Amino acid sequence: MNSTCNPLPPDTRRAAADNVVFERAYVESLLRDRESLWHALFAQSRDGVVVLDENGKVYETNQRFADLLGYTMDEMYQLHVWDWAHGPSPEELRAMIREIGDDGHHFETQQVRKDGSLVDIELSNSRTFFRGQKLIFCICRDITARKAAERRIRYLATTDTLTGASNRGEFSRRLAEEIARAHQHGTPLGLVMFDLDHFKHINDSHGHDVGDAVLRGVMEVVRLNVRVGDVIGRWGGEEFMLLLPGLDLRDARGVAERLRAGIAAHRFEPVERVTASFGVVVLEHAEGFDALVKRVDVALYRAKSAGRNRVQAVSGD
Repeated sequence: MNSTCNPLPPDTRRAAADNVVFERAYVESLLRDRESLWHALFAQSRDGVVVLDENGKVYETNQRFADLLGYTMDEMYQLHVWDWAHGPSPEELRAMIREIGDDGHHFETQQVRKDGSLVDIELSNSRTFFRGQKLIFCICRDITARKAAERRIRYLATTDTLTGASNRGEFSRRLAEEIARAHQHGTPLGLVMFDLDHFKHINDSHGHDVGDAVLRGVMEVVRLNVRVGDVIGRWGGEEFMLLLPGLDLRDARGVAERLRAGIAAHRFEPVERVTASFGVVVLEHAEGFDALVKRVDVALYRAKSAGRNRVQAVSGD
């Protein structure tokens, strides 16, 4: 018996072929629709989107990202990630690309615009594969305005708005940090407390606007005579603190003397003359926050009791 299957009739073969053509056309149409949808979402995203190949070169991007960095679209396709990433070297960025997995990363960073300015970015990235090629998909959200608002809020929360010095809460936090650091590393830490002599008389005689101007002027003198790393704090009213990391008693006293002379020589119109009294101490072994502040307060009291417009240093002996 012949077991060979009979070939399909011609009409059946044509119908099967038509079905294959139809299915292929349907799949291609679906892919085109999805690609069109993808490109529409990609192009219309409110966030900057950039796709990198595994060498860090731009594979695809949208207009929003080009505008964010100040480049044209043509220019973007000539760039690598290190042309705009702020901080990491090309070698570090290549290593980061190799480490990105399916879960990706989410972090805040800064990117460099074409004109050299920096923009704050919230970055999300993840790995994907397309046509056998590893790609890094990055969504970049401009958070410059948000970061500026955060910095403003922090400034208002930590700064005395009249003088620009740290407020008492912020200065106390910095003092506690420096005390811990000085004990840990065995380094000296100077602390100065000063206030303006007869300041109530200035307010009573000239008004509080003049008194406020005097306080601001005193801060200008102080800033011109201290180091970048020194911390100035308004402790209350006309009373201020100065934190001097790394200075021993002799050097801290020298800073206070320079400030005293600078304030006394400064012209604070219409006030005839302004002077200040200073107390100076240096952190002792195992001394804590409260004990240190109490000692510097005692030093200031002695300076005022001795006639004002002078510096009084107190050791821990």
